[in-house]
Amino acid sequence: MDVASLLLLLAVAALGWFWFNSLSALELARARGRKVCSDANVQFLDDTVANIGLALVRDRSGRRVFRRTYRFEFSETGNSRLEGQVIVLGNKVQSVTMEPYQILPLTGTAGDPLRDLNLRDDKSTLADTGGAHGGCCGGCGGREPAAHSRSDDP
Repeated sequence: MDVASLLLLLAVAALGWFWFNSLSALELARARGRKVCSDANVQFLDDTVANIGLALVRDRSGRRVFRRTYRFEFSETGNSRLEGQVIVLGNKVQSVTMEPYQILPLTGTAGDPLRDLNLRDDKSTLADTGGAHGGCCGGCGGREPAAHSRSDDP
C-alpha cells in the first residue's frame, strides 16, 4: 500500500467519524430542546434543530472538542415562532437559551381565561328545542321521541 492510498483511507475514516459524531450531537441537541420545551410548557416546533455553528475549542480538561450550536423554534401559543439555541460541547450539552416569551396559565387552574367565561354544555336546552337543527339532540341517542317534542307542536 502506497502513501497516497493510506492518506486517502485515513481521510475517509476521519470523515466517517465526523459524520457519526455530528449525528449523535444532533440527536442530543434535539432531545434536549424537546425536553426544555416540555418542561417550560411550550411547543417544540417542527421536532428538529438546525446546526448554525461549528468551532474547535478546548473543554475544561484542555482537550480539543467541537462546539456545535443548534437553533430550534418554539411557540407558547401556536401563533408565534420564537427561537432557542442549544450548544453542545463535545458530547455534552453546555447550555440552552430561549427567547423571552409570555408564560401562559395552565388550563384547569384558577385564573384560566376559558374557565372564567363560565361556558357550560346545557343539554336540557337542546332537548327542549329539539336539538340545534330541530332534530334529535343526540343526548339520548334518539330513543326517546317524547323528550324531543316541541312545545309549539300540536
